[in-house]
Amino acid sequence: MMYYLMERVNGSLQEWQKTHDLKLFDNINGGRTSISYSYYPQFWIDIRKRPTFEEALIRLIERSRPLQNTIQTILVVGGVQWLNPDHLQVIQRVLKRENLLDILVIIKSIGMGFHLPVHGIRSLSPVQVSHLSDENSLILKTAKLYGYEVVDTLSITMGRYKEFLQGKCGCHFHEVVKSKHVKEKKMKLLKNYTFGGKIFPQVYGNLSYLKSLYHVQGPVNQVYSEILLSRMCT
Repeated sequence: MMYYLMERVNGSLQEWQKTHDLKLFDNINGGRTSISYSYYPQFWIDIRKRPTFEEALIRLIERSRPLQNTIQTILVVGGVQWLNPDHLQVIQRVLKRENLLDILVIIKSIGMGFHLPVHGIRSLSPVQVSHLSDENSLILKTAKLYGYEVVDTLSITMGRYKEFLQGKCGCHFHEVVKSKHVKEKKMKLLKNYTFGGKIFPQVYGNLSYLKSLYHVQGPVNQVYSEILLSRMCT
């Protein structure tokens, strides 16, 4: 969803990689917007050493400073199925402590996923899917209690299971591909030239290549990403 919004705002997506840590972007919207992203939970770390949600949130805030305590600062929290109402209580507590209660908080609710049998990956039974729906309802009620905006992805993804894009994680409704309409372009070497009384040297080396642009595709991802964008930019 983050990369979809970056492509939507910038008109192109020149960088993409799977991110399982904290990452910062400051080249968004002509440099007027910065994005900080933190992956949670880091499931591959021993549970005794794994950062808690509160620790991950605080780290994200610290790395994103300076921040304004206004709706120009937006916190988006959500995942596939780890989110529960207790996390929203942590958000409220941390924002109060950090004097950020006036920022815009958007909760991306639980999403469908792990509903197809994939070798080596857990999958949900129909009973577990029912429990997932109940948990999602509690998340929505808690978000309303705190005045948070919500993008209810479960209601969207539950009925669109045929457009699920099966991957290694068994939980994706999107995929990132190299853009078909943009091809690698060769850059010509420049000779020495003079400008403003200064001599600028030529570009050394062989012909280099511009990065291929990427495109985030998937109709379901597009739907809830556009809803997220509407919550941000009313």
